[in-house]
Amino acid sequence: MDQTTEITAENVCDFLKKFAADISIENLKPISNRHRGGDNFTFYYRDNAILKVARNAYRPLLLKEFKITEYLHTLSMPFTVAKPIMVHESGFYAMFSKINGASLPIEALEGFTAGELESFGKSLGTSLTFLHRHKFPDEVLDYIPHAADPFAMAIRDTRQKLAFIAEDTVEIDIHQWSEKLENLQESLDQRWAVVHTDLQINHLFFVQKNLEQLTIIDFADALLHDPAIDLSEFAIEMYSDLPPDGIVAKKVIDAVLKYYQTDDTTIIEKIKFGLLVFEIGRAYQRIKNSKINPN
Repeated sequence: MDQTTEITAENVCDFLKKFAADISIENLKPISNRHRGGDNFTFYYRDNAILKVARNAYRPLLLKEFKITEYLHTLSMPFTVAKPIMVHESGFYAMFSKINGASLPIEALEGFTAGELESFGKSLGTSLTFLHRHKFPDEVLDYIPHAADPFAMAIRDTRQKLAFIAEDTVEIDIHQWSEKLENLQESLDQRWAVVHTDLQINHLFFVQKNLEQLTIIDFADALLHDPAIDLSEFAIEMYSDLPPDGIVAKKVIDAVLKYYQTDDTTIIEKIKFGLLVFEIGRAYQRIKNSKINPN
């Protein structure tokens, strides 16, 4: 076994024995089925740490996550991150402190009182403000690539998907989508900041279920992109997984925006663009899949 060996659930412990002799295999406990999927094999280590072993292609992402959290952990912020403990120099594995908290099931947002909604919005809104405004040093930025899909490219790709939909089905009238896209494109001036890009509800931990003590996890997908991307991704999850009438989703998003500080006067239009791209992309994929698997 060498460093190019494809890491699997079956050989991950043997890999650690060879490349992480100071980690006791006997003290590893898989985190349910998470250790078998995704970018990393993930384990509890003893009672107070989490060990991530990166799949081969994702080693740079794990190294990036460690470097970002290592830096953020030194700052005074409105949110916290897992404390980085150790990392292999090539990103084979990394260890972080175990967080004394848990993520909320998304359905919990439906039962929020006005006060709970306010606390949630304040925690996330002020945290994203800090993240998006902070000037990261070059030694951290060196690990964070620019996004490959800035707004200009996203507009082009979305137009191509609309053309594909129009050509391959008469069941969907793309006129409204095309009109919305044309109306929004002038608002999409590209800004650049460090963004999380995977801001799902299960990446937001609340210490001892206190909505005013937020921990943000999993910075492996962080990029330099427009700050609105984080808000768009969050909005997509809210509208996708909360009741389809959108009432609860809008309340949650509005609560976050109430505390999100920006001088970008087009932030709402950018969020709408993200939702539009998601809706068009979902229709495009459905039609594409039906052509590949017609039965």
